[in-house]
Amino acid sequence: MKERPILISAIILTLIVELILMILVYNKIGVERLPTHIGRLTIQLILIFWVLSSKSNVGLFLLTAYHIISGLFGIYSNGSTELFGQILIGFHLIIGLVIYFHDWIENQIGIKNVG
Repeated sequence: MKERPILISAIILTLIVELILMILVYNKIGVERLPTHIGRLTIQLILIFWVLSSKSNVGLFLLTAYHIISGLFGIYSNGSTELFGQILIGFHLIIGLVIYFHDWIENQIGIKNVG
């Protein structure tokens, strides 16, 4: 956790939110939407492992793009008028920016990158 702590924290938060969202949707709708959520989680995990294993800027950009596009698509979804939908839209947009600008954020708060 010493290296890129803002990025690691954002990724952990993303995974926690995604798992909670999967559970909530499963409890409300059932198995019907589970394959979609498993697909989303799989894509995120692939991008996360790519970013963390190779420190790839392309992987970082794709992970950021995934969150920002998810947020933008959420704006036009049926659930975007509900508070929970708006929170998820905001979460995706903010977490995408935090992931992309994690180096700048760490420098602003005085965290030194190791390595």
